[in-house]
Amino acid sequence: MAHVIEHAASGRAKCRACGGKIAAAELRFGERVPNPYADDGGETTHWFHLACGAFSRPESFLEVLASISKPVPDRDRLEREARLGVTHRRLPRVRAAERAPTGRATCRACKELIPRDAWRLALDYYEDGRFSPSGFIHARCAAVYLETTDLAERVKHFSPALGASDLTELEAEWSGP
Repeated sequence: MAHVIEHAASGRAKCRACGGKIAAAELRFGERVPNPYADDGGETTHWFHLACGAFSRPESFLEVLASISKPVPDRDRLEREARLGVTHRRLPRVRAAERAPTGRATCRACKELIPRDAWRLALDYYEDGRFSPSGFIHARCAAVYLETTDLAERVKHFSPALGASDLTELEAEWSGP
């Protein structure tokens, strides 16, 4: 079976990327993958909010987007973000932006410690149908590690508690001098 974009039937499903509930009747993205627990080689569906699917599983999302003709809210924006994720292979790993609560984490890009209260980006790897935490990078190292500074939409989506001033500070850090 192919990946799908459909309305949620009941509102019981959780998004694989952000962990939030997908409301009943909300459009959602379903990525069909082999079921590791099936003896007959069946499939299972991993559900995502549309934006979470575009940000986190861009190849699959673009595949289904190209195959459907029904209207999808913010289709152009979601397609653009998914294409960015395909072009910059590390970009789908970005999961959140935050200030470091301690000074113990090491940046995956420059290998230096991330000082307490410095801006950092949390990363996840997608393996075996799961997102696993994989460390952090300094916000200033984003351009080198991710090979792009086009992060604003992704960071706003996965870090909704950030204010406008926080986003301005972050953009200044990852854009550099």
